[in-house]
Amino acid sequence: MTAYMEHKDLSNVSISEKRIWEIADGVHRVMEEIDRASAAAGRHPDDVTLLAATKTRDVGEIMAAIAAGVRMIGENRPQEVVAKAKGLRRFCARRGLWLGRADDGKALAGGVSPAGDGASVSNGSVSNGSRAADVNTAADVNAAAIAAAQEGHLRRIPFHLIGQLQANKIGKVLPFVDTVESVDSLESAERLNRRAQARGIVVDAFLEVNESGEAAKSGCSPQEAIDLAMRIAALGSVRLTGLMTVGAHVDDEHVIRAGFAHLRSIRDAVVSSGEQGAGSCRELSMGMTHDLGMAIAEGSTIVRVGTAIFGPRAFV
Repeated sequence: MTAYMEHKDLSNVSISEKRIWEIADGVHRVMEEIDRASAAAGRHPDDVTLLAATKTRDVGEIMAAIAAGVRMIGENRPQEVVAKAKGLRRFCARRGLWLGRADDGKALAGGVSPAGDGASVSNGSVSNGSRAADVNTAADVNAAAIAAAQEGHLRRIPFHLIGQLQANKIGKVLPFVDTVESVDSLESAERLNRRAQARGIVVDAFLEVNESGEAAKSGCSPQEAIDLAMRIAALGSVRLTGLMTVGAHVDDEHVIRAGFAHLRSIRDAVVSSGEQGAGSCRELSMGMTHDLGMAIAEGSTIVRVGTAIFGPRAFV
């Protein structure tokens, strides 16, 4: 277990009004920044999705972000996915939302647990005893949410894994996440493919590319990215839907933007190749709190933001 998980209950739903407003303000500020950066780049703001990076954040904090308008969640660690997913699904369902996968029978059966305490997040705050109009008991919350998710009546919030996925953790996250952004080798893609195939599902994946070449960062080399993307795209139970990178950790804007621009060129080459499965590789997950404006200028479709929404992390 990650050390900070021994000190923080990530399934906690209690949250103060002050904290709710802090998070909502963070979400709105980031959305405004996305709007400004999109306008400056001649792009429509709807072409860029805000992914809330929720490492070390508990269910109450994440639901406050969702209440403020976040519609994509990303977790760094599989352990956190498991610790939070059921609680998040329960509260999302009460808002007419569904988090993550909705096509895996095992995931649906295990994804929404009865809410024994009756707690709920409503209009950005946590309240007790709140129920949807057609739900009267905790058991009904479970059954109603599963049925609505299966029938497509709940608006879906994509749930991404944005950190490394060890082989022994694949089975733990597949019931919940619909996209793994950190696939960086054919071996990792094939492992994911085998486990998805065994469940009878198709899981979306991004190829992570280390555009900066920094040794501390994960990802394949840019030189091998196109060939690797083609190989992953041909797998039957993994659908290559995008590329991901972390911007160079330097102060030189030209260097940072060059890395983002190069990732875009890789994406364009993959899509235009005409190879099997390559046409779905449309997303560019690049840009974080400190460089999202540069990423949007270079074509990012997903920006991953944590600190600007939630504030500095108490744990690392």
